[in-house]
Amino acid sequence: MLLFLAALLPPTPARAESFQAWAARGARQTRRGDDRSALEAYTNALASWKNADGKSARAKVYCARAGLRERAGDAAGATSDYTECLAVETRNARAFDRRGRLRLKAGRVPAALDDFYKSVAADIGYGPAYYDRARAYLRQGDKAFAREDYRRACELGVTAACAKSGRRGAGAKKKNRPSLAALTASCRAAAQACAHEGATFGDCVAKAPVCERSKAADCCPSACARALRRALDAGRSDAAAFRDVFSGPRCAR
Repeated sequence: MLLFLAALLPPTPARAESFQAWAARGARQTRRGDDRSALEAYTNALASWKNADGKSARAKVYCARAGLRERAGDAAGATSDYTECLAVETRNARAFDRRGRLRLKAGRVPAALDDFYKSVAADIGYGPAYYDRARAYLRQGDKAFAREDYRRACELGVTAACAKSGRRGAGAKKKNRPSLAALTASCRAAAQACAHEGATFGDCVAKAPVCERSKAADCCPSACARALRRALDAGRSDAAAFRDVFSGPRCAR
């Protein structure tokens, strides 16, 4: 009898629709400006997720919910959701930057800098990451690095960075080749990510596209590759050589 009655009861909200339906509803509510309903829909989507729905789709919902939580002032929840998203979307420059902002606001400067470097490595032309990394550098007292990142952010259209870099707003409209300092920073971040997978820094830099011949986000300036090779040939350890060459805003010669 109890089983019969249970069968007549309506399904719980989280299981009333599929993952895809809840995710689509969350997107619609977000466009309408109804953050509360969108947050509920995305939460139901995640509760309804199955392996067949795909990890990439789930990651996108985590990122979408993170944005809503961030707007609502739930920094811890937003940080957690960005982390879940980035576990799959490892080249999502915006998500790395947003998580970095939250960490910077929480006073976790080294963790924030790590996120900003990863954001730049994912997309060398993502201006907000340079701007936010400059703010993190200032927290550490690294004014020269901060000025360089503000300048690059200004070039990429982040007008708020122009005055801080000493340039006028007109510079924000230019789409010039990234500076050597910006390319060096991106090369450093890409090499660190590569080495994290088990390769040596020397191999990572040697195998990277050369910036003078490639526009790839993970390219390395030829000057950096040559300097690292000289340091390794001189007998420096892999880690020590990498640290010596990439310790400043430009590769040590």
